[in-house]
Parts: sequence; C-alpha cells; structure tokens
Amino acid sequence: MRRLICLMLMGMLIAQDLPVGKNQRPKIKKPFSLDYTHLPISDTSDIRGKILVSFFVDEDGEVTNPQIVDTFNTYLNPAIIDRVMAIKFEPAKQNGRPVKVRYQLPILFK
Repeated sequence: MRRLICLMLMGMLIAQDLPVGKNQRPKIKKPFSLDYTHLPISDTSDIRGKILVSFFVDEDGEVTNPQIVDTFNTYLNPAIIDRVMAIKFEPAKQNGRPVKVRYQLPILFK
C-alpha cells in the first residue's frame, strides 16, 4: 500500500506542468540617472572615484536593502542610496519564475 501511494505521489510530481526557461539576471527597466544637482557638494571638480552599492532586487523588480560597500566620499552616500532606490528592474528569473537576487552596482565618477 505504501508503495502504491509513493508511486501515485511521484506520478503527480512528474505530471506537473513545470515552467521551462533559462535563468535570467535582472534587467534595468527605469535607468539610473545621477547628475551633479543631486549631490550635496557644491564644488564637483574634485569628484573622482568609485562607489560600490550592494542591494537586493525582489520578485517585483524593486530595490531593497541598499548598502554602500565601498566609497571614496561619505558625503555622497545618502544621495547615491536615494538614486539607487529609484531604479526599477525586470526581476531575475529562475526556471521561468521571478526570484530575489543580490546585485552589486559600481558607480564611477570621472
């Protein structure tokens, strides 16, 4: 009897219509825009460096839990976090279903 129930359960699992598709990374729908008017510094001639931001992109494509991993100027951090929260993504997919993923975004100032 146990074998019959196990076979029936396995048959139900195999017969499910599982999603088919490749894994995909998140894609930006609303691009990142940052100009010098967003920055709290009035003299922008010396701004040179890289800021690395780490965050999650959830199943809806929303940015959650942004954190500055590496920065060259701590005064820029709140403005960068603000602008990163405004980014909209198409969520990452695994087997055709949206999933939450960690994303790292380097921002270069030249």
